[in-house]
Amino acid sequence: MRQDLERLLSQRKILILVGGAFLLVFAVGGGLLWRYYATHVSTDDAFVEGRVSPVSAKVKGIIIRVLVDDNEEVKEGQVLVELDPKDYQVKLEQAKAAVAIAESQLKAAAEQVPFSRETTLGQIAQAEAALQAASAAVQTSRLVVEQAKAIVASREAAVAVAEAELRAAQAFREKARLDYDRMERLVDERAIAQQEYDLAKASDDAASAQVAAAEKKVSQASKELDAAMADLKAKESGYAYSPVHLGVESAKAKAEEVKAQLAEARAKQRGVKIREAERELAAARLKETLADLELAKLQLDYTVIRAPMAGRVTKKTVEVGQVIQPGQPLMAIVSLRDVWIVANFKETQLTHVRTGQKVKITVDTYPGKVFTGTVESIQAGTGARFSLLPPENATGNFVKVVQRIPVKIVLDKHPNPHILRPGMSVVPTIELR
Repeated sequence: MRQDLERLLSQRKILILVGGAFLLVFAVGGGLLWRYYATHVSTDDAFVEGRVSPVSAKVKGIIIRVLVDDNEEVKEGQVLVELDPKDYQVKLEQAKAAVAIAESQLKAAAEQVPFSRETTLGQIAQAEAALQAASAAVQTSRLVVEQAKAIVASREAAVAVAEAELRAAQAFREKARLDYDRMERLVDERAIAQQEYDLAKASDDAASAQVAAAEKKVSQASKELDAAMADLKAKESGYAYSPVHLGVESAKAKAEEVKAQLAEARAKQRGVKIREAERELAAARLKETLADLELAKLQLDYTVIRAPMAGRVTKKTVEVGQVIQPGQPLMAIVSLRDVWIVANFKETQLTHVRTGQKVKITVDTYPGKVFTGTVESIQAGTGARFSLLPPENATGNFVKVVQRIPVKIVLDKHPNPHILRPGMSVVPTIELR
């Protein structure tokens, strides 16, 4: 009985020890697991992304060669497709011919401008000098008659001045005579002093003397005017047949002829401006044809379609003989050396996520392989916010849904980076500490 009791106690001790060990293992494992999840966040909503460059045609044409197949690796600048270049070669030759014609037209127009300008300026200078000489001759020939007319005008002005002075003197004498007559009556009546009467009489005598002097001056000025008029009449009467008159008429005729020459020269000067405009037009045409030539070269070059970057060919949709249009997609080039991860974490997981944190990545395609990377950036908005139809929560039927925010993860250098393909599913785990 005692032995059975001891055996039972021994079994209980073993059970207690085993249970304690299990509890200890569970506690340690739970603690480690809690610590792991407290310092790591992970998601299976993540995919490999990469640069996919579409290849399309820039010109219309018929495909004569397709030099690549689907999934073939190509280098940047490698020829992918060739179009029939004949039409564009003809356009290039036409553009070259148009440039040659425009250059010759510009050269001819440029040579005409300085020649026309120098000739016209010389003619204008010569005509202006001749017009000046003719005008001087006319003025010289008319000088004799003009001088006589000037003398007549001067004498007429002198007569007018003398007559004005005479009228003023007569008016003054009339006033002095009235004052004298009034003073004479008053002195007879002994109403004024004799001295006032004598002063009025002296004033009347002085006024009479002034009138006499003015009349004499008018007479003298009239005689001088008559003499000047006679001299002018004599000169004008013999002017029609005099050498002076003949010189004036000849000079006037010469002046009119020179004016006509000057007008013609100025008209030619306007022709110079027309030549300059033609030169500018020819220069503009040359620029236009040069632009057409560059366009023709580009279009011919576009008949050879090259890879925009290194990568693998995907989605090839063209074959030899097919007619393609500008902008039509032909294939796509996927770069396998420049890939990254876009992980859509729940917004509740990003509390402690920061750029620069380390990431471990497992790929469904390669079980057991672990890639490493770094958090590069966190998108400034949820994925739903930038969708084609973002959710509208203005109605009363609102159900809160945890949003996901894309996080970009760049991969560390790997000996075989090309094994990751855009679109692959991955599971990234970010180390928060």
